[in-house]
Amino acid sequence: MTKSTEQRESNPAPRYEARIAVYNGPDQDRLLTNYTVNMSTGGVFLETTNILPVHTLLAVKFKIPACDNIIACQARVAWTNEPGELRKFSLPPGMGLQFMDLSLKDLHAIREYLNTGKLLPAW
Repeated sequence: MTKSTEQRESNPAPRYEARIAVYNGPDQDRLLTNYTVNMSTGGVFLETTNILPVHTLLAVKFKIPACDNIIACQARVAWTNEPGELRKFSLPPGMGLQFMDLSLKDLHAIREYLNTGKLLPAW
């Protein structure tokens, strides 16, 4: 399997640079604030020093610009970029979150934001 094939399989949706506040935590009552580095319709990469183990489930909540509703869904830690053990040197320490139960309405809102927000691709 080539590296480009691995990238397509592990990251099927294009990612875009985006700086959005995301509230995340074990449940809706205990949320911390972190910021995205990039985003796709499949998930976000959060810059954080509070890195959780891969497969950890989290509640996430965020608002994208020009959208009235707050997006709330469950996400799982798909991969981590640990300080001192960076997997992707172009990214800060943090974790990649995969959306698990994003509604179709919220998926369309994210897609619209990514397609019309004049954002830069972040491969």
